[in-house]
Amino acid sequence: MRFFAPGDVAVRREVLHGQVWSEMPTRVVADSPDLLAVFVEPGTRLTYPPHEHPHPWDRPERGFWRGNGKLMLHRPGDAYSVDLFWRGPDRVFSDYYLNLQAPFERTADGFDTLDHALDCRMHPDGTWEQLDLDEFERYVAMGKYSADEADAIRLEGKKIEAMLSSGTIWWDTAWADWTP
Repeated sequence: MRFFAPGDVAVRREVLHGQVWSEMPTRVVADSPDLLAVFVEPGTRLTYPPHEHPHPWDRPERGFWRGNGKLMLHRPGDAYSVDLFWRGPDRVFSDYYLNLQAPFERTADGFDTLDHALDCRMHPDGTWEQLDLDEFERYVAMGKYSADEADAIRLEGKKIEAMLSSGTIWWDTAWADWTP
């Protein structure tokens, strides 16, 4: 297994039905057997290869990452990442975004996953909300996920909700103070 050094570029690919659905270069912050932390720099170019299910962000205005960037924390085997966001020119911490996705798989130049559309947002005060349930169900109806995959994603969402409700998060909240 190859680990990346801080500062390396690791390409995050979303793979849908065996084909690349989107690509986004990330900057490695930390990489160990327990955690892969990568940063999406402001202005990062996003690409969307042709696919039978067009990516919803495949529009000219979504060709680049906007805002202050985001830090993504991945643990091996987890079917979600913890994404950290900041807002404004002073880069004030905004929230944690638990992005349900396929567990990441390392590749020679990065890692593969697939966004599952269903998400949760946790605010700095510990309150949280579920997001994008309607989008997720629309994708299920369109055939992006099989019935079994959809059930597994819903179950993962329930596990995340239980973790957030109990306040037993695994990540270090000091990541909120991280700067690129």
